[in-house]
Amino acid sequence: MMDNLTTLARPYAVAAFEYALSQDILMPWQLFLQKAAEMAKQKDILKWLTHPFITKSQLLGLFEELLQPYLINLQQNNFLKILAENKRLILFPAIANLFAELKAQHEKIVDVNIISAVPLQENYQQKIAASLTKRLQRQIELTYEVDPSLLGGAIIRAGDLVIDGSVRGKLNRLLDSL
Repeated sequence: MMDNLTTLARPYAVAAFEYALSQDILMPWQLFLQKAAEMAKQKDILKWLTHPFITKSQLLGLFEELLQPYLINLQQNNFLKILAENKRLILFPAIANLFAELKAQHEKIVDVNIISAVPLQENYQQKIAASLTKRLQRQIELTYEVDPSLLGGAIIRAGDLVIDGSVRGKLNRLLDSL
């Protein structure tokens, strides 16, 4: 189901990104899409989005009213109208995620999550960041987590790249090979 939503959302996200990039207004568009995604995820609004008797114009009115502080131009309002007309307002979370990915690719930024068995010292974090920046040839935005169940080592996730240097991961690979 999620893959289907992503497939449906992609053309909208690409169109929004290309417009925002051409007008040099990526951040306002990202904020608008994030707020719309937050709205679309709310339980009460999700019920409206999936209710068969709620009209497109009622949904459009609701979104226009709640998103008014974030609508900076006519194109965002038109974007909202197109989504409402095509019964695609439910796609806002996927559109916002895809837009953020496109923006990160454009800005050559990659989110990296490091999960380690123990807290990492600051100088070690800096060495990892420098090494990943060099390897990925992108600006790195790091987040750190501690998961004692790894037993030792760490797992690094950067987009599709996963480096599992955890003791638990090594033990699982050893079990698989036996």
